[in-house]
Amino acid sequence: MTKKTRIDIAACTDRHFVMPTGVMMQSVCVNNPNVDIVFHIIVDGDVTDDDKRDLRDITVSFEGKSIVFYLASEYVKKINFPALENRFSLTKTTYYRLWLAEIIPNDIDKILYLDGDVIVRHSLLPLWNTDLEGNAVGAVANEDVELFARLKISRELGYFNAGVLLIDLKYWRENHVTKEFLEYISLHSTEIVFHDQDVLNVVFREKKKWLPIEYNFAHYFLKKHVGSDFWKYEEEVRKVRRDPTIVHFTNNTIGKPWNKYQRNPHPFRSSFYKYQNQTKWKGVIYENRPITLRIINYVSDMLRKTGILPKVTRYDLIEIDPID
Repeated sequence: MTKKTRIDIAACTDRHFVMPTGVMMQSVCVNNPNVDIVFHIIVDGDVTDDDKRDLRDITVSFEGKSIVFYLASEYVKKINFPALENRFSLTKTTYYRLWLAEIIPNDIDKILYLDGDVIVRHSLLPLWNTDLEGNAVGAVANEDVELFARLKISRELGYFNAGVLLIDLKYWRENHVTKEFLEYISLHSTEIVFHDQDVLNVVFREKKKWLPIEYNFAHYFLKKHVGSDFWKYEEEVRKVRRDPTIVHFTNNTIGKPWNKYQRNPHPFRSSFYKYQNQTKWKGVIYENRPITLRIINYVSDMLRKTGILPKVTRYDLIEIDPID
């Protein structure tokens, strides 16, 4: 009998992100039925036993799927995390992926890291079997952001989104990259804006393999008004935009599918609801805005509807009909 492929998947969560992480896991399991999958979930101390049970219940419903939890505080040494105020709703959990080489058991040489706000819509085997060609990570390009001067990265080297990473853990361990991450944070904390993503991009600026866009299809590939460098991805985006393998709900200003307030509903929200409705969180939405922000959003939206305020164009997304 042919031995099934095993895919190791890592994710990080705190109590606020348990539900989206569970929906992500459900989408992985549904679309990878003939693959053994181990989810390595790195948690904050505020993730309860009930939360862990809810995530574990997803895996027991599928053959060959399992889950392991790691408490971040047992691995993450005390450091001064850069201020998080410049990213709405971001917590220090985002930094935990920098410790993957220490947290994941040493007999695992490769891992696929997935953010909790992604949905997997097809088989992960082609991505998993990608040859990294000696690079530390495989990743998808990020939108055209004005950061190259800030991070002292050549524009030709590019900048990737860290929400989906195919990681060579053996490379990370042999090259002591965790130490390099921490040194960069210590010396450049005032320059860091996109947090661990900035750190990963600087350290791996010449040790990354570009992955196809379908493996981290973010909102900026659907914007009506795109960045100056995005012409180079136009043909690839057009081919995959109705049916990408991994959709990443990247922007809080637009609104995540599970949030009550969505200024410009994501074209792939139906994909999220499809898998959410298969879990115990069917129909769950969150209202995480303080009352003052709710009032501001309501008033500004009404003024835009009446034409008193101009319509926001920065986050306008094209309408598509996803193949689900």
